Amino acid sequence: MIAVTAAALLSWGVIEYSIDAAPRNVRIIQPVPMADLKHERTEAFARLNAIRSSMGMPTLSENSTLQRAAQAHAEYLVRNRLSTHKEQAGREGFTGIFPVDRALRVGYPARFVGENLSTKSPDARDAVAGLFSAIYHRFGFLDPAFDEVGIGIAQDVHDPRNSAFVFEMGNSELAQVCTEKSFRGAGRYVYGVCADTHHRIDARIYQRARNQIKERSPGILIYPFDGQQEVSPVFYQESPDPLPDYDVSGFPVSVEFNDRYFRKVTLEDFRLYEVGGREVASVRILDKSTDPNHKLTWRQFALLPLTRLKYGTTYRAEIRYRHRNKSRRLSWTFTTIRPKEPLKIIRKNEMSLTLKSGRGYWLYFEPETPHDVLHAMRYPGDLFVRFLDRNTLRIVLDPGRSDAFDIHGSGRRLHITVE
Repeated sequence: MIAVTAAALLSWGVIEYSIDAAPRNVRIIQPVPMADLKHERTEAFARLNAIRSSMGMPTLSENSTLQRAAQAHAEYLVRNRLSTHKEQAGREGFTGIFPVDRALRVGYPARFVGENLSTKSPDARDAVAGLFSAIYHRFGFLDPAFDEVGIGIAQDVHDPRNSAFVFEMGNSELAQVCTEKSFRGAGRYVYGVCADTHHRIDARIYQRARNQIKERSPGILIYPFDGQQEVSPVFYQESPDPLPDYDVSGFPVSVEFNDRYFRKVTLEDFRLYEVGGREVASVRILDKSTDPNHKLTWRQFALLPLTRLKYGTTYRAEIRYRHRNKSRRLSWTFTTIRPKEPLKIIRKNEMSLTLKSGRGYWLYFEPETPHDVLHAMRYPGDLFVRFLDRNTLRIVLDPGRSDAFDIHGSGRRLHITVE
């Protein structure tokens, strides 16, 4: 007999960026508008499926039952101002302790359920991008056994920063099998998979249900995918954190071997290079044995650069692996975000720049340490400033502006002269 249980994926949240706008000596939070939740749900669904499709994976179909479970949890998170997969009985909006409990409560027939969530994301683009930068959550989105999803989104009308995007994922083949008659014949069977834990499934039917979906995905799942553009150069933090000793590092590169095609595989080498340049030598390789949180399986591997990648740069990832007593190689390339306006790299704690009025600029404060991120920043109150990430600001200088000013905070001071 085979018993199968469902595992919940862990949470990820976006950190709020706060600023002090001079000359007012008060802290403000960058404004977040109220979202069109219907549009954001459509956008999140499209972005998730665009990535899977670009990787040669089947797109996820929408499941209304999973959506109800996801929506209920999103509303619970917003009402209680939390970021967690686990609900507490007695709190407002409680519908079940774990993701599988909430899915079963609204009528999903199978216990094979995965959940990803992002809180404090202003929109679907930010939520999906953030979850794909977080290595454990990325593997959840790219699990070849999932083929359907329900997306729930909630936002506090009184505090739009308080938002939640919840993705509930399942396997339609297993869900269908769970609606059929329980197996009563002789032979191997699986139980503990369906809402009714005593419901039996012929082991061959169970394997067929899982494999039919996996067979539609490539044997090796790589991310960033080959040829991908506009890849973020940075990774910050995840819960649990794969790099607990770093607050800022480079964007992770991951590989997963589809167990429909690989029964046993050994990763022999994993490297990252700048195309036309040198190897990214300072990295940490995570696998089942080195993962500090023990979340990765034998078929999942991640290369985590210990410093940020460069903007507008093409990288080549290479792996060497052994399968069926043969050593094989695979390489692919991806390109990081190319700034759409002039990029100014700030490498000193004190620095001066001369910029032109009427233009926008990206100010990248290059991290000096693994913990060097921007916190509260001070700048003229009439200057447009937006965080692009926790080390990069976008500023826009109004036409005709001529006064010099400073941007400072987090131990940095940048003096800007306008011409």
